[in-house]
Amino acid sequence: LSMGPARQFTRLAGPLSTMGMAAPSRLAAPFSAISMAGSLRSAALAPQGVDLNLDKFNLSAATQVSSQTAGSNANLAIGSAFWAELDGEKGGRVLSDEDKRLFREVFNPFLSDRRGEGEAFAPPPTSYGHIQSLKRLVKEEESLRQRRTEQFSSNRFSMEEAGPLFPSSWTSSLQVSHITGLPSAASGSLVERPEYKSQAGVLSAVLASVTPLFDKYTEDGARFRIYTLGSLEVRTMQEHGSQETVCAVFSIAASSKPVWGAACRRSLSEHDRLAKVTEFVERSSDASLARHSYVVLESELGDVVVTEKLSSGAVVWRENPSDLEFRNSLAKVIRSTTCSKSAATVGEMKKFQITQDGRDGAAASRSTRKRYAQLAFCKAVGGPDLLTSGFHRRVGSGAAARPWIRTAPARPFVL
Repeated sequence: LSMGPARQFTRLAGPLSTMGMAAPSRLAAPFSAISMAGSLRSAALAPQGVDLNLDKFNLSAATQVSSQTAGSNANLAIGSAFWAELDGEKGGRVLSDEDKRLFREVFNPFLSDRRGEGEAFAPPPTSYGHIQSLKRLVKEEESLRQRRTEQFSSNRFSMEEAGPLFPSSWTSSLQVSHITGLPSAASGSLVERPEYKSQAGVLSAVLASVTPLFDKYTEDGARFRIYTLGSLEVRTMQEHGSQETVCAVFSIAASSKPVWGAACRRSLSEHDRLAKVTEFVERSSDASLARHSYVVLESELGDVVVTEKLSSGAVVWRENPSDLEFRNSLAKVIRSTTCSKSAATVGEMKKFQITQDGRDGAAASRSTRKRYAQLAFCKAVGGPDLLTSGFHRRVGSGAAARPWIRTAPARPFVL
């Protein structure tokens, strides 16, 4: 099954019982597996008589006994009994949990077709030497898997040229990053964000509805995927029969723009002018609130402010939050615009936030929180004192459908 010069998987398709000691199959079992085949075979053997002729016994001298389990029934076909034991839950009658882990690797369906033998299946040889050879081979394969995971989790991994550790079919001339518009090595870089791995539960829930940019399998059934969420690149790995796990999270940073929260000033001046304002909506952590809106203000010097109204009615103001990139990557952009010279300053927006704080009492509904985000967006942009919405809906149906933008009646901003 080796597909490249450095491929180290040596799984054979033939029955393990025909391999002898010269070319053991894949993964190795603990020595307790030696008793496995005998226990399973004993259930299939017919009762045998016992020779009680004591004249044939000779106890005067020690006799060398071979460690090789041999005999006409050494590889007796036990068929479905073995697979039923292997596929069972913890605490089987014959195989220990350790043995099961071993043989599930040995008979990985991506690397072995032994299940297709049906009732003609015979278990592998159980001699001590053969088992130890299997163990050594399994250890080498586990080492290769570990090196693959480490390579895939580093920013040195390239989707276009995976390298000799991975199947040669992964290497393609297709420039994926150029097609999708993602920053390449020439226009940007990947900044590792290990602190985001602690949010694996949140990421997994979002990734379930996202199509991966990169999705490849290795010959042992391991699946490697790369997703993009906003300015984040999330890499996951899923072994055969296991759950998908997050390996690494990177920020996709353009070379001319610092990563939010990593290279920004600690505080802003009230005279700083705004360069960009963006309204977001995200899935609320409170299931009863469904959605939540917030606004991000960017100054001309690259600093950022998040302002939002909470369900408690409080209006918050956070300067250069460290988790902003992660939060924005999981949210949806409702609208965004660059600011003109008539836009508000940081000081004016701070005053607006203070006047809005606590105006709705001890609780704020979803529509009230959304209205604050809309007010903040319009205030930051400047211009006429109108409350406009970035939420669209379709008017009409079919080819005649068109976007509909709601503009509320003129409402002066109250400061």
